[in-house]
Amino acid sequence: DLTWIRNFLLQIRERYKQSIQIACVVTSPKKFALAGDLLFKNKTNLEPSGLINNFLIRPPAGIPDSTKLTEQVIDLVSHLLKSTELGIIEKLPTLWDKNWVPTMCAPASREVWLQWLPRYASYTNENPMVIGPTGSGKTRLAKALHSLSGRSGPFISMTPRDFSSSELVQAELFGAVSGAYTGAVDKWGLVKQAEKGTLFIDELQSIDRDLQGKLITFIEDKSYRRVGEAVSQKADVRFVFASNRSLAELVEDGSLRDDFAYRLERLQIVLSPIRERKLDIAAAACFGLAKIIRERSQSNEANDKNRVVIPDVEIEGLTMDAYREIYSNSWPGNLRQLENALARLIELASFRDLSIIDGNCTADSIETLLGHTNKSASDVYEAAARSIISTSETSGFDSISHCIKTMSDNIRKGAIESSGGSTQKASELISESEKALKIFLASYEQ
Repeated sequence: DLTWIRNFLLQIRERYKQSIQIACVVTSPKKFALAGDLLFKNKTNLEPSGLINNFLIRPPAGIPDSTKLTEQVIDLVSHLLKSTELGIIEKLPTLWDKNWVPTMCAPASREVWLQWLPRYASYTNENPMVIGPTGSGKTRLAKALHSLSGRSGPFISMTPRDFSSSELVQAELFGAVSGAYTGAVDKWGLVKQAEKGTLFIDELQSIDRDLQGKLITFIEDKSYRRVGEAVSQKADVRFVFASNRSLAELVEDGSLRDDFAYRLERLQIVLSPIRERKLDIAAAACFGLAKIIRERSQSNEANDKNRVVIPDVEIEGLTMDAYREIYSNSWPGNLRQLENALARLIELASFRDLSIIDGNCTADSIETLLGHTNKSASDVYEAAARSIISTSETSGFDSISHCIKTMSDNIRKGAIESSGGSTQKASELISESEKALKIFLASYEQ
């Protein structure tokens, strides 16, 4: 029961408002759902509590290259000091607040959300580009850019691929006059609706090159024409664009005009896939468990007498084995896929009358996920080799023995992580003795 903690944090928040940052430190995966509860105002809905600004979570034992708690604290304090110096500390919302990130734990995420985002939000005459894989949180970040910008107008979003033709996309953006094309009626577009606000365009690559030229004109002089109209209109609108591919890739395959890319490359925010910010997997698990449990409780409350009512689930967290399995998975669908997987895990644990999701649940669920593959030894060797190439291009090696040792260590780390921290499975994967792997892991953790 976190009632006393919640009441204590409420008193702190009421007294100090947003001038104080509150971090939730989670040392055991068995308490993940309880930690997630602190993000919500009550047990009955998804309203944010406004209490927590950051998560600090102990990574699972037996996984190399995990950021330790002490390192997380140092990273967090560093970012908060920078935010204080810039005078934006009180403008940073709490987790799960409107137009803000639901969870944040990995240092790479703090760099994006606490450093680059507030800075780029203040450049209100420029049009940022958000790059990140599907399900990584690009829309949330775009909303945060708008929220922190201070622009008085609304946040409007559109995805061009939802329309069957470029003509319809252009009409949706800029409006049209009656008779401009077959079926056209007199209308104003999203640019008009977003006056003094932000217009977010996702999947930039789905806009054809001709319309890209019209967007360039608008970005340059804030003028546009409705489809079929000769008179130019003016609008004060800031664009935020997004894509799951880099600008270089879009230009190379002809999806994006060079002159458009030049205007976007100066203000880019990159959201890395969740497999590259592992601690966010842990933070998202805290949030996801608490959120899904609430959603299912709400469904039961909405049931009428003719519908089956399923008993409310009481899941508190994960065992260490389950935590390692979730932490080690690559999650190609990113945060969206992780939340869907958690929903299935809650269901499995509920069927088995468990209050803690265990390794049997993850074993029965994660291997059936789309995109999940059991890594082979070749996969581990390839990843280790790629890391060696990257290191040689940056810091380099001072000797052959140094290079060989680094390669061996990378292989062992990769095998252990791919095996969910199990030295037995890692031993079988790369054909090295389990005793040697345990010695390596012990020395590494020191």
